[in-house]
Amino acid sequence: MNSIVASLWAAPRRWRLAAIALLLVLVYGLGLAALMAPPTGSGMAVWWPAAAAAVLALCVSKRRERWLVAVLVGLACVAANLGGGRPLPVALGFGLANALEAWVVTRIVANRDEATRLDTVREVLRFTIGVLCGAVVLGVLAGATVAAAGTGSFGAVLLTVIPSHAFAVFVIVPLALVRRRRINPARRAELLIQVGVMGLVLVVACGPGQSLPLSFLILPLLTWAAFRFGIRVVSWELCGSAIVASAFTSLGVGYFTGGQDDTSTTGYLVQIFLLTYAASVLLLAAELAQRDDLLDRERDVVHALRDLNRQKDDFVSSVSHELRTPITSILGYAEELEDTDLDPDQARFTRVIVRNSHRLAQLVENLLDLSRMSIQTDTHEAALVDLRALVSECVEELAPLAQTAGVALAAEFGDGSLTLQSSAADLRRIVTNLVSNAVKFTPTDGQVWVGCSGDPDGDGVLLTVSDNGIGIPSTEIERVFDRFYRSASAESLPGTGLGLPLTKGLVDRLGGTIDLQSDGRTGTHATVGLPRRMPVVDPAAAPSDSPGAGARR
Repeated sequence: MNSIVASLWAAPRRWRLAAIALLLVLVYGLGLAALMAPPTGSGMAVWWPAAAAAVLALCVSKRRERWLVAVLVGLACVAANLGGGRPLPVALGFGLANALEAWVVTRIVANRDEATRLDTVREVLRFTIGVLCGAVVLGVLAGATVAAAGTGSFGAVLLTVIPSHAFAVFVIVPLALVRRRRINPARRAELLIQVGVMGLVLVVACGPGQSLPLSFLILPLLTWAAFRFGIRVVSWELCGSAIVASAFTSLGVGYFTGGQDDTSTTGYLVQIFLLTYAASVLLLAAELAQRDDLLDRERDVVHALRDLNRQKDDFVSSVSHELRTPITSILGYAEELEDTDLDPDQARFTRVIVRNSHRLAQLVENLLDLSRMSIQTDTHEAALVDLRALVSECVEELAPLAQTAGVALAAEFGDGSLTLQSSAADLRRIVTNLVSNAVKFTPTDGQVWVGCSGDPDGDGVLLTVSDNGIGIPSTEIERVFDRFYRSASAESLPGTGLGLPLTKGLVDRLGGTIDLQSDGRTGTHATVGLPRRMPVVDPAAAPSDSPGAGARR
Protein backbone atom coordinates (compact mmCIF):
# COMPACT_ATOMS: atom_id res chain seq x y z
CA MET A 1 0.00 0.00 0.00
CA ASN A 2 1.22 3.50 -0.84
CA SER A 3 2.07 6.29 1.56
CA ILE A 4 -0.08 9.43 1.78
CA VAL A 5 2.34 11.42 -0.39
CA ALA A 6 2.61 8.60 -2.95
CA SER A 7 -1.19 8.34 -3.10
CA LEU A 8 -1.49 12.09 -3.75
CA TRP A 9 1.12 11.84 -6.51
CA ALA A 10 -0.96 9.13 -8.16
CA ALA A 11 -4.24 11.02 -7.67
CA PRO A 12 -5.73 13.47 -10.22
CA ARG A 13 -4.00 16.86 -10.34
CA ARG A 14 -6.94 18.73 -8.78
CA TRP A 15 -6.79 16.54 -5.68
CA ARG A 16 -3.06 17.07 -5.33
CA LEU A 17 -3.43 20.84 -5.68
CA ALA A 18 -6.24 20.77 -3.11
CA ALA A 19 -3.91 18.93 -0.70
CA ILE A 20 -1.18 21.54 -1.26
CA ALA A 21 -3.69 24.33 -0.57
CA LEU A 22 -4.78 22.62 2.65
CA LEU A 23 -1.17 22.23 3.77
CA LEU A 24 -0.52 25.92 3.10
CA VAL A 25 -3.52 26.77 5.29
CA LEU A 26 -2.03 24.50 7.96
CA VAL A 27 1.30 26.32 7.67
CA TYR A 28 -0.48 29.57 8.48
CA GLY A 29 -2.74 28.12 11.20
CA LEU A 30 -0.07 26.06 12.99
CA GLY A 31 2.40 28.94 12.82
CA LEU A 32 -0.11 31.36 14.30
CA ALA A 33 -1.04 28.85 17.03
CA ALA A 34 2.64 28.37 17.96
CA LEU A 35 3.11 32.14 18.24
CA MET A 36 0.01 32.48 20.42
CA ALA A 37 1.49 30.00 22.93
CA PRO A 38 3.24 31.35 26.05
CA PRO A 39 6.47 33.15 24.99
CA THR A 40 9.93 31.93 25.95
CA GLY A 41 12.98 33.83 27.04
CA SER A 42 14.33 33.93 23.49
CA GLY A 43 11.05 35.07 22.01
CA MET A 44 10.86 31.92 19.85
CA ALA A 45 8.11 29.29 19.84
CA VAL A 46 8.92 26.11 21.75
CA TRP A 47 7.54 23.97 18.88
CA TRP A 48 6.91 24.89 15.24
CA PRO A 49 4.75 22.17 13.59
CA ALA A 50 4.18 24.53 10.66
CA ALA A 51 7.65 23.46 9.42
CA ALA A 52 6.37 19.91 8.92
CA ALA A 53 3.33 21.14 6.96
CA ALA A 54 5.63 23.25 4.78
CA VAL A 55 7.91 20.31 3.98
CA LEU A 56 4.93 18.11 3.14
CA ALA A 57 3.51 20.81 0.82
CA LEU A 58 6.74 20.75 -1.17
CA CYS A 59 6.88 16.92 -1.13
CA VAL A 60 3.37 16.73 -2.60
CA SER A 61 4.25 19.25 -5.34
CA LYS A 62 6.01 18.15 -8.53
CA ARG A 63 9.06 19.49 -10.36
CA ARG A 64 8.67 23.21 -11.17
CA GLU A 65 5.68 23.56 -8.86
CA ARG A 66 8.03 23.39 -5.88
CA TRP A 67 9.41 26.89 -6.45
CA LEU A 68 5.92 28.35 -6.47
CA VAL A 69 4.88 26.32 -3.43
CA ALA A 70 8.05 27.43 -1.59
CA VAL A 71 7.11 31.08 -2.28
CA LEU A 72 3.58 30.43 -1.01
CA VAL A 73 5.03 28.77 2.11
CA GLY A 74 7.08 31.90 2.74
CA LEU A 75 4.00 34.14 2.33
CA ALA A 76 1.98 31.94 4.70
CA CYS A 77 4.75 32.17 7.31
CA VAL A 78 4.96 35.95 6.87
CA ALA A 79 1.21 36.17 7.43
CA ALA A 80 1.43 33.97 10.52
CA ASN A 81 4.25 36.05 12.00
CA LEU A 82 2.38 39.28 11.33
CA GLY A 83 -0.71 37.77 12.94
CA GLY A 84 1.43 36.85 15.95
CA GLY A 85 2.44 40.47 16.45
CA ARG A 86 5.94 40.45 14.99
CA PRO A 87 7.26 43.48 13.05
CA LEU A 88 7.16 43.35 9.25
CA PRO A 89 10.99 43.10 8.77
CA VAL A 90 11.15 40.21 11.25
CA ALA A 91 8.11 38.54 9.67
CA LEU A 92 9.69 38.82 6.20
CA GLY A 93 12.99 37.37 7.44
CA PHE A 94 11.27 34.50 9.21
CA GLY A 95 9.07 33.83 6.17
CA LEU A 96 12.15 33.60 3.94
CA ALA A 97 13.88 31.36 6.50
CA ASN A 98 10.91 28.96 6.68
CA ALA A 99 10.59 28.79 2.89
CA LEU A 100 14.31 28.04 2.46
CA GLU A 101 14.17 25.41 5.21
CA ALA A 102 11.34 23.56 3.45
CA TRP A 103 13.10 23.87 0.08
CA VAL A 104 16.44 22.55 1.44
CA VAL A 105 14.79 19.56 3.14
CA THR A 106 12.80 18.70 0.02
CA ARG A 107 15.78 19.21 -2.24
CA ILE A 108 17.76 16.59 -0.30
CA VAL A 109 14.92 14.17 0.42
CA ALA A 110 12.50 14.35 -2.52
CA ASN A 111 12.90 13.08 -6.08
CA ARG A 112 11.85 14.99 -9.16
CA ASP A 113 10.13 12.12 -10.95
CA GLU A 114 8.66 9.97 -8.19
CA ALA A 115 6.96 10.35 -4.85
CA THR A 116 9.12 10.85 -1.77
CA ARG A 117 9.34 7.71 0.35
CA LEU A 118 10.78 6.74 3.71
CA ASP A 119 11.04 2.95 3.58
CA THR A 120 14.76 2.15 3.35
CA VAL A 121 17.83 2.92 5.42
CA ARG A 122 19.21 5.13 2.67
CA GLU A 123 15.99 7.15 2.54
CA VAL A 124 15.93 7.57 6.33
CA LEU A 125 19.57 8.73 6.29
CA ARG A 126 18.82 11.25 3.54
CA PHE A 127 15.79 12.43 5.48
CA THR A 128 17.87 12.90 8.64
CA ILE A 129 20.53 14.86 6.77
CA GLY A 130 17.89 16.97 5.00
CA VAL A 131 16.07 17.81 8.25
CA LEU A 132 19.30 18.85 10.00
CA CYS A 133 20.51 20.92 7.03
CA GLY A 134 17.15 22.65 6.71
CA ALA A 135 17.04 23.42 10.46
CA VAL A 136 20.56 24.87 10.36
CA VAL A 137 19.73 27.08 7.37
CA LEU A 138 16.62 28.33 9.13
CA GLY A 139 18.51 28.92 12.41
CA VAL A 140 21.17 31.01 10.67
CA LEU A 141 18.64 33.15 8.77
CA ALA A 142 16.35 33.53 11.80
CA GLY A 143 19.27 34.49 14.04
CA ALA A 144 20.53 36.98 11.47
CA THR A 145 17.03 38.46 11.16
CA VAL A 146 16.66 38.92 14.91
CA ALA A 147 20.18 40.31 15.26
CA ALA A 148 19.61 42.81 12.41
CA ALA A 149 16.29 43.93 13.92
CA GLY A 150 17.89 44.24 17.36
CA THR A 151 15.18 42.15 19.03
CA GLY A 152 17.28 39.26 20.24
CA SER A 153 20.57 37.35 20.34
CA PHE A 154 21.80 35.50 17.26
CA GLY A 155 23.19 32.60 19.32
CA ALA A 156 20.11 32.21 21.48
CA VAL A 157 17.81 32.12 18.46
CA LEU A 158 20.10 29.70 16.62
CA LEU A 159 20.11 27.21 19.51
CA THR A 160 16.38 27.60 19.98
CA VAL A 161 14.90 27.22 16.51
CA ILE A 162 17.14 24.37 15.28
CA PRO A 163 15.76 21.72 17.68
CA SER A 164 12.28 23.24 17.50
CA HIS A 165 11.98 22.92 13.71
CA ALA A 166 14.01 19.70 13.34
CA PHE A 167 11.87 18.04 16.00
CA ALA A 168 8.61 19.04 14.31
CA VAL A 169 9.71 17.87 10.86
CA PHE A 170 11.24 14.61 12.10
CA VAL A 171 8.22 13.62 14.14
CA ILE A 172 5.35 14.60 11.81
CA VAL A 173 6.60 14.24 8.22
CA PRO A 174 7.37 10.46 8.38
CA LEU A 175 3.66 9.80 9.00
CA ALA A 176 2.96 10.85 5.40
CA LEU A 177 6.04 9.28 3.80
CA VAL A 178 6.07 5.69 5.09
CA ARG A 179 3.99 3.09 3.30
CA ARG A 180 0.79 1.85 4.84
CA ARG A 181 1.18 -1.82 5.67
CA ARG A 182 -1.37 -4.31 6.86
CA ILE A 183 -0.76 -5.55 10.37
CA ASN A 184 -0.61 -9.31 10.63
CA PRO A 185 -3.97 -10.33 12.17
CA ALA A 186 -2.11 -12.64 14.53
CA ARG A 187 -0.24 -9.63 15.94
CA ARG A 188 -3.16 -7.26 16.50
CA ALA A 189 -3.63 -8.33 20.10
CA GLU A 190 0.11 -7.93 20.65
CA LEU A 191 -0.07 -4.44 19.12
CA LEU A 192 -2.85 -3.44 21.51
CA ILE A 193 -0.77 -4.67 24.44
CA GLN A 194 2.31 -2.84 23.18
CA VAL A 195 0.40 0.44 22.71
CA GLY A 196 -1.10 0.12 26.19
CA VAL A 197 2.29 -0.50 27.78
CA MET A 198 3.72 2.41 25.77
CA GLY A 199 1.05 4.78 27.07
CA LEU A 200 1.57 3.62 30.65
CA VAL A 201 5.35 4.06 30.41
CA LEU A 202 4.95 7.56 28.92
CA VAL A 203 2.71 8.64 31.77
CA VAL A 204 5.05 7.17 34.37
CA ALA A 205 8.28 8.44 32.77
CA CYS A 206 7.11 11.95 31.79
CA GLY A 207 4.13 12.51 34.06
CA PRO A 208 3.67 14.48 37.30
CA GLY A 209 5.84 13.78 40.30
CA GLN A 210 8.54 11.99 38.34
CA SER A 211 12.05 12.82 39.52
CA LEU A 212 13.84 9.73 38.21
CA PRO A 213 15.27 9.51 34.68
CA LEU A 214 12.90 6.78 33.43
CA SER A 215 12.55 8.11 29.87
CA PHE A 216 14.99 5.46 28.65
CA LEU A 217 12.15 2.94 29.09
CA ILE A 218 10.59 4.33 25.89
CA LEU A 219 13.43 2.99 23.72
CA PRO A 220 12.87 -0.77 24.23
CA LEU A 221 9.15 -0.29 23.55
CA LEU A 222 9.89 1.56 20.29
CA THR A 223 12.36 -1.20 19.40
CA TRP A 224 9.61 -3.75 20.08
CA ALA A 225 7.37 -1.89 17.63
CA ALA A 226 10.16 -1.73 15.02
CA PHE A 227 10.75 -5.49 15.12
CA ARG A 228 7.13 -6.58 15.22
CA PHE A 229 4.92 -3.98 13.54
CA GLY A 230 6.98 -2.00 11.02
CA ILE A 231 8.13 1.53 10.38
CA ARG A 232 4.63 3.04 10.11
CA VAL A 233 3.63 1.99 13.64
CA VAL A 234 6.99 3.28 14.88
CA SER A 235 6.33 6.66 13.23
CA TRP A 236 2.92 6.99 14.90
CA GLU A 237 4.32 5.98 18.28
CA LEU A 238 7.15 8.49 17.93
CA CYS A 239 4.61 11.21 17.16
CA GLY A 240 2.45 10.17 20.12
CA SER A 241 5.46 10.09 22.43
CA ALA A 242 6.46 13.58 21.28
CA ILE A 243 3.00 14.99 21.91
CA VAL A 244 2.70 13.42 25.38
CA ALA A 245 6.23 14.38 26.47
CA SER A 246 5.89 17.94 25.11
CA ALA A 247 2.47 18.39 26.71
CA PHE A 248 3.70 17.33 30.16
CA THR A 249 6.80 19.48 29.81
CA SER A 250 4.77 22.55 28.77
CA LEU A 251 2.69 22.06 31.91
CA GLY A 252 5.86 22.16 33.99
CA VAL A 253 5.73 18.54 35.16
CA GLY A 254 7.97 15.55 34.61
CA TYR A 255 11.63 14.71 34.98
CA PHE A 256 12.87 17.21 32.38
CA THR A 257 11.40 20.26 34.10
CA GLY A 258 13.49 19.88 37.20
CA GLY A 259 11.16 22.24 39.02
CA GLN A 260 12.00 25.20 36.72
CA ASP A 261 9.41 27.78 35.84
CA ASP A 262 10.75 28.47 32.33
CA THR A 263 9.61 25.66 30.02
CA SER A 264 11.69 26.77 27.03
CA THR A 265 14.91 25.07 28.09
CA THR A 266 13.13 21.91 29.18
CA GLY A 267 11.14 21.88 25.95
CA TYR A 268 14.33 21.92 23.89
CA LEU A 269 15.83 19.18 26.05
CA VAL A 270 12.79 16.99 25.39
CA GLN A 271 13.04 17.71 21.67
CA ILE A 272 16.71 16.80 21.47
CA PHE A 273 16.06 13.69 23.56
CA LEU A 274 13.21 12.50 21.35
CA LEU A 275 15.10 13.45 18.16
CA THR A 276 17.84 11.03 19.18
CA TYR A 277 15.29 8.29 19.80
CA ALA A 278 13.45 9.02 16.56
CA ALA A 279 16.58 8.89 14.38
CA SER A 280 17.78 5.65 15.99
CA VAL A 281 14.45 3.81 15.91
CA LEU A 282 13.50 4.95 12.39
CA LEU A 283 16.82 3.66 11.07
CA LEU A 284 16.25 0.34 12.83
CA ALA A 285 12.68 0.09 11.55
CA ALA A 286 13.80 0.95 8.01
CA GLU A 287 16.51 -1.73 8.12
CA LEU A 288 13.98 -4.32 9.29
CA ALA A 289 11.42 -3.22 6.67
CA GLN A 290 14.08 -3.40 3.95
CA ARG A 291 15.03 -6.90 5.09
CA ASP A 292 11.38 -7.99 5.07
CA ASP A 293 10.92 -6.58 1.56
CA LEU A 294 13.97 -8.49 0.34
CA LEU A 295 12.69 -11.69 1.93
CA ASP A 296 9.27 -11.17 0.33
CA ARG A 297 10.86 -10.61 -3.08
CA GLU A 298 13.07 -13.68 -2.66
CA ARG A 299 10.01 -15.70 -1.64
CA ASP A 300 8.14 -14.50 -4.73
CA VAL A 301 11.12 -15.36 -6.94
CA VAL A 302 11.33 -18.85 -5.41
CA HIS A 303 7.63 -19.44 -6.02
CA ALA A 304 7.97 -18.18 -9.61
CA LEU A 305 11.00 -20.40 -10.25
CA ARG A 306 9.23 -23.42 -8.81
CA ASP A 307 6.24 -22.74 -11.00
CA LEU A 308 8.48 -22.38 -14.06
CA ASN A 309 10.27 -25.60 -13.12
CA ARG A 310 6.95 -27.40 -12.84
CA GLN A 311 5.82 -26.03 -16.20
CA LYS A 312 9.12 -27.08 -17.74
CA ASP A 313 8.77 -30.62 -16.38
CA ASP A 314 5.18 -30.79 -17.62
CA PHE A 315 6.27 -29.60 -21.05
CA VAL A 316 9.16 -32.08 -21.27
CA SER A 317 6.92 -34.91 -20.12
CA SER A 318 4.18 -34.02 -22.60
CA VAL A 319 6.54 -33.64 -25.56
CA SER A 320 8.40 -36.82 -24.67
CA HIS A 321 5.15 -38.79 -24.55
CA GLU A 322 4.17 -37.38 -27.94
CA LEU A 323 7.57 -38.29 -29.41
CA ARG A 324 7.56 -41.83 -28.10
CA THR A 325 4.89 -43.14 -30.50
CA PRO A 326 6.41 -41.89 -33.81
CA ILE A 327 9.91 -42.92 -32.72
CA THR A 328 8.65 -46.40 -31.88
CA SER A 329 7.02 -46.62 -35.32
CA ILE A 330 10.18 -45.47 -37.09
CA LEU A 331 12.30 -47.92 -35.13
CA GLY A 332 9.88 -50.81 -35.73
CA TYR A 333 9.71 -50.33 -39.50
CA ALA A 334 13.49 -49.75 -39.71
CA GLU A 335 14.15 -53.02 -37.89
CA GLU A 336 11.74 -54.76 -40.29
CA LEU A 337 13.73 -53.34 -43.20
CA GLU A 338 16.94 -54.51 -41.55
CA ASP A 339 15.66 -58.09 -41.67
CA THR A 340 14.87 -57.95 -45.39
CA ASP A 341 17.19 -58.46 -48.36
CA LEU A 342 18.81 -55.10 -49.13
CA ASP A 343 21.72 -54.04 -51.25
CA PRO A 344 24.83 -52.82 -49.36
CA ASP A 345 23.91 -49.13 -49.50
CA GLN A 346 20.34 -49.73 -48.38
CA ALA A 347 21.56 -51.95 -45.53
CA ARG A 348 24.00 -49.23 -44.42
CA PHE A 349 21.27 -46.58 -44.54
CA THR A 350 18.93 -48.81 -42.55
CA ARG A 351 21.56 -49.45 -39.86
CA VAL A 352 22.04 -45.70 -39.50
CA ILE A 353 18.28 -45.23 -39.10
CA VAL A 354 18.04 -48.03 -36.51
CA ARG A 355 21.08 -46.81 -34.56
CA ASN A 356 19.91 -43.21 -34.34
CA SER A 357 16.32 -44.26 -33.64
CA HIS A 358 17.61 -46.19 -30.64
CA ARG A 359 19.55 -43.12 -29.49
CA LEU A 360 16.52 -40.89 -29.86
CA ALA A 361 14.28 -43.42 -28.08
CA GLN A 362 16.78 -43.61 -25.22
CA LEU A 363 16.88 -39.81 -24.98
CA VAL A 364 13.08 -39.67 -24.75
CA GLU A 365 13.08 -42.37 -22.06
CA ASN A 366 15.70 -40.46 -20.08
CA LEU A 367 13.63 -37.26 -20.27
CA LEU A 368 10.54 -39.13 -19.12
CA ASP A 369 12.45 -40.74 -16.25
CA LEU A 370 13.77 -37.36 -15.08
CA SER A 371 10.29 -35.87 -15.29
CA ARG A 372 8.77 -38.74 -13.31
CA MET A 373 11.45 -38.50 -10.64
CA SER A 374 10.78 -34.74 -10.32
CA ILE A 375 7.32 -35.50 -8.98
CA GLN A 376 8.15 -38.87 -7.40
CA THR A 377 5.51 -40.77 -9.37
CA ASP A 378 7.76 -43.51 -10.77
CA THR A 379 8.77 -45.68 -7.84
CA HIS A 380 9.66 -49.36 -7.62
CA GLU A 381 8.92 -51.78 -4.83
CA ALA A 382 11.92 -52.85 -2.79
CA ALA A 383 13.11 -56.45 -3.10
CA LEU A 384 16.09 -58.45 -1.97
CA VAL A 385 18.93 -57.75 -4.43
CA ASP A 386 22.37 -59.40 -4.61
CA LEU A 387 24.52 -56.47 -5.74
CA ARG A 388 27.44 -58.77 -6.59
CA ALA A 389 25.33 -60.74 -9.09
CA LEU A 390 23.69 -57.59 -10.49
CA VAL A 391 27.02 -55.83 -11.11
CA SER A 392 28.46 -59.00 -12.71
CA GLU A 393 25.50 -59.14 -15.13
CA CYS A 394 25.87 -55.46 -16.02
CA VAL A 395 29.61 -55.81 -16.63
CA GLU A 396 28.96 -58.85 -18.82
CA GLU A 397 26.33 -56.95 -20.83
CA LEU A 398 28.63 -53.95 -21.31
CA ALA A 399 31.72 -55.99 -22.17
CA PRO A 400 31.03 -55.80 -25.97
CA LEU A 401 30.75 -51.99 -25.71
CA ALA A 402 34.09 -51.82 -23.88
CA GLN A 403 35.70 -54.23 -26.34
CA THR A 404 34.54 -52.15 -29.30
CA ALA A 405 36.02 -49.03 -27.66
CA GLY A 406 39.29 -50.84 -26.89
CA VAL A 407 38.80 -50.39 -23.13
CA ALA A 408 39.54 -53.06 -20.51
CA LEU A 409 36.58 -53.56 -18.16
CA ALA A 410 37.01 -55.43 -14.88
CA ALA A 411 34.99 -55.96 -11.70
CA GLU A 412 36.21 -56.54 -8.14
CA PHE A 413 34.14 -57.46 -5.07
CA GLY A 414 34.93 -57.17 -1.41
CA ASP A 415 34.23 -59.74 1.27
CA GLY A 416 30.99 -59.93 3.18
CA SER A 417 27.35 -59.64 2.27
CA LEU A 418 26.40 -57.35 -0.62
CA THR A 419 22.67 -57.95 -0.33
CA LEU A 420 20.29 -54.95 -0.35
CA GLN A 421 16.58 -54.42 0.16
CA SER A 422 16.25 -52.09 -2.82
CA SER A 423 15.02 -51.64 -6.39
CA ALA A 424 16.83 -53.94 -8.79
CA ALA A 425 15.72 -51.90 -11.83
CA ASP A 426 17.10 -48.66 -10.39
CA LEU A 427 20.35 -50.31 -9.30
CA ARG A 428 20.82 -51.82 -12.76
CA ARG A 429 20.36 -48.43 -14.42
CA ILE A 430 22.81 -46.79 -11.99
CA VAL A 431 25.52 -49.34 -12.73
CA THR A 432 24.84 -49.29 -16.47
CA ASN A 433 24.91 -45.48 -16.68
CA LEU A 434 28.12 -45.11 -14.67
CA VAL A 435 30.00 -47.87 -16.47
CA SER A 436 28.91 -46.87 -19.98
CA ASN A 437 29.77 -43.26 -19.15
CA ALA A 438 33.23 -44.29 -17.99
CA VAL A 439 33.79 -46.39 -21.11
CA LYS A 440 32.70 -43.56 -23.39
CA PHE A 441 35.15 -41.08 -21.88
CA THR A 442 38.10 -43.46 -21.65
CA PRO A 443 40.44 -43.55 -24.68
CA THR A 444 41.58 -46.71 -26.44
CA ASP A 445 43.78 -48.98 -24.30
CA GLY A 446 42.31 -47.40 -21.18
CA GLN A 447 40.79 -49.21 -18.22
CA VAL A 448 37.55 -49.11 -16.27
CA TRP A 449 37.19 -50.74 -12.83
CA VAL A 450 33.91 -51.55 -11.08
CA GLY A 451 33.96 -52.45 -7.42
CA CYS A 452 31.55 -53.31 -4.58
CA SER A 453 32.23 -53.53 -0.88
CA GLY A 454 30.59 -53.04 2.48
CA ASP A 455 30.59 -49.48 3.77
CA PRO A 456 33.10 -49.41 6.65
CA ASP A 457 31.47 -46.30 8.16
CA GLY A 458 27.86 -47.44 8.20
CA ASP A 459 25.20 -50.02 7.49
CA GLY A 460 25.37 -49.94 3.70
CA VAL A 461 27.45 -50.81 0.65
CA LEU A 462 29.73 -48.84 -1.64
CA LEU A 463 29.66 -49.07 -5.42
CA THR A 464 32.70 -47.58 -7.16
CA VAL A 465 33.37 -46.98 -10.85
CA SER A 466 36.83 -45.69 -11.82
CA ASP A 467 38.50 -44.97 -15.13
CA ASN A 468 41.74 -43.46 -16.43
CA GLY A 469 40.02 -41.38 -19.08
CA ILE A 470 39.99 -37.64 -19.80
CA GLY A 471 38.62 -36.73 -16.37
CA ILE A 472 36.55 -33.72 -15.28
CA PRO A 473 38.10 -30.29 -14.59
CA SER A 474 37.95 -29.51 -10.87
CA THR A 475 36.10 -26.25 -11.57
CA GLU A 476 33.25 -28.19 -13.20
CA ILE A 477 32.75 -30.98 -10.63
CA GLU A 478 29.92 -29.04 -8.92
CA ARG A 479 28.00 -28.64 -12.20
CA VAL A 480 28.18 -32.12 -13.69
CA PHE A 481 24.79 -33.05 -12.25
CA ASP A 482 23.05 -30.10 -13.94
CA ARG A 483 20.76 -31.14 -16.77
CA PHE A 484 22.24 -30.82 -20.24
CA TYR A 485 25.56 -29.56 -18.87
CA ARG A 486 28.60 -30.92 -20.66
CA SER A 487 32.20 -30.35 -19.70
CA ALA A 488 34.42 -28.43 -22.09
CA SER A 489 36.80 -31.42 -22.15
CA ALA A 490 34.08 -33.60 -23.73
CA GLU A 491 32.54 -31.30 -26.32
CA SER A 492 33.94 -33.43 -29.17
CA LEU A 493 32.20 -36.58 -27.87
CA PRO A 494 28.53 -37.38 -28.43
CA GLY A 495 26.15 -37.06 -25.52
CA THR A 496 22.92 -35.49 -24.34
CA GLY A 497 23.94 -34.31 -20.88
CA LEU A 498 21.33 -36.47 -19.14
CA GLY A 499 23.32 -39.50 -17.99
CA LEU A 500 24.59 -38.27 -14.63
CA PRO A 501 21.51 -36.27 -13.64
CA LEU A 502 19.40 -39.35 -14.21
CA THR A 503 21.87 -41.42 -12.22
CA LYS A 504 21.80 -38.94 -9.35
CA GLY A 505 18.01 -38.96 -9.37
CA LEU A 506 17.99 -42.74 -9.12
CA VAL A 507 20.56 -42.71 -6.30
CA ASP A 508 18.55 -40.09 -4.39
CA ARG A 509 15.41 -42.16 -4.82
CA LEU A 510 17.18 -45.16 -3.29
CA GLY A 511 18.28 -43.02 -0.35
CA GLY A 512 21.95 -43.09 -1.32
CA THR A 513 24.69 -40.60 -2.13
CA ILE A 514 26.96 -40.12 -5.12
CA ASP A 515 30.33 -38.42 -5.21
CA LEU A 516 32.67 -37.70 -8.11
CA GLN A 517 36.39 -37.04 -7.81
CA SER A 518 38.71 -36.06 -10.63
CA ASP A 519 41.79 -33.92 -11.20
CA GLY A 520 40.79 -33.28 -14.82
CA ARG A 521 43.72 -35.26 -16.25
CA THR A 522 43.97 -38.85 -14.98
CA GLY A 523 40.41 -40.13 -14.93
CA THR A 524 37.34 -40.03 -12.73
CA HIS A 525 36.37 -41.92 -9.60
CA ALA A 526 32.62 -42.27 -8.85
CA THR A 527 31.49 -43.51 -5.43
CA VAL A 528 27.87 -44.44 -4.73
CA GLY A 529 26.83 -45.11 -1.14
CA LEU A 530 23.68 -47.22 -0.85
CA PRO A 531 21.70 -48.10 2.28
CA ARG A 532 20.88 -51.70 3.08
CA ARG A 533 17.18 -50.83 3.03
CA MET A 534 15.56 -48.46 0.53
CA PRO A 535 13.54 -45.66 2.22
CA VAL A 536 9.77 -45.53 1.76
CA VAL A 537 8.79 -42.45 -0.28
CA ASP A 538 5.46 -40.73 0.37
CA PRO A 539 4.26 -39.26 -2.96
CA ALA A 540 2.29 -36.60 -1.08
CA ALA A 541 5.52 -35.28 0.43
CA ALA A 542 7.42 -35.16 -2.84
CA PRO A 543 9.62 -32.09 -3.39
CA SER A 544 8.51 -29.45 -5.84
CA ASP A 545 11.95 -29.10 -7.38
CA SER A 546 13.44 -31.71 -9.61
CA PRO A 547 16.47 -33.69 -8.45
CA GLY A 548 19.94 -32.96 -9.60
CA ALA A 549 19.88 -32.16 -13.26
CA GLY A 550 22.73 -32.25 -15.79
CA ALA A 551 25.44 -34.49 -17.21
CA ARG A 552 29.02 -35.39 -16.77
CA ARG A 553 30.33 -33.56 -19.79
